[in-house]
Amino acid sequence: MSDRPILIEIVCLYAPEDKLLFQDLETHLSPLKRQGLITIWHDHLISPGSDREQATRTHLEVASLILLLISADFIRSDYCYSVEMKRALQRHEAKEARVIPILLRPVDYKGGPFERLAVLPTDAKSITDWPNRDAAFADTAAGIRRAIEDLPFLVASTSHTALPALWNIPYRRNPFFIGRDEILSRLHAQLQSGQATALSQSPQAISGLGGIGKTQVATEYAYRYCQE
Repeated sequence: MSDRPILIEIVCLYAPEDKLLFQDLETHLSPLKRQGLITIWHDHLISPGSDREQATRTHLEVASLILLLISADFIRSDYCYSVEMKRALQRHEAKEARVIPILLRPVDYKGGPFERLAVLPTDAKSITDWPNRDAAFADTAAGIRRAIEDLPFLVASTSHTALPALWNIPYRRNPFFIGRDEILSRLHAQLQSGQATALSQSPQAISGLGGIGKTQVATEYAYRYCQE
């Protein structure tokens, strides 16, 4: 069968003061959305009355690509800098996701935790410093496209990714997921043995596996064994 792209979830983290610049960036990412390559999540998609922090954590844990929209306001924000960005960089270090800083407005970020990462736009020239802002966003979108093309397992054979008719897994498969085969094999063996309490009470249970990314493990398990 023909190959098809895996839909990549992008999470965008930005300060409220940069909402308009984010919206311009989202517009320039429309070609990637039209081509079925990406979905974009940001906190303005959270339903009224929902827990904002919980929703953000949930999407941060499953995103394959995380965009940090950097400005002085982003760095000033304790939540953006010390909560959202911190977790994003942890996943980047663990090779569970890729983080791309995007410099929206001029700010001195030297010595910051993302300093060693390649920054967009080209030459780390902030979006607002470009004489043509559309050109700045187009350059940034092109860089994001290149990053997506570099993601592991970007293309998957449809013959191996067909999902069962009954499928209610709310997360997409993470193309960065590697290793942990022993954990997945133990879970599979235990569930196959017919132990209905395996996910909540066993030492091998997902709920007991602290510090390994339980959501990621559960999601990978569902996709890996979906045909059984």
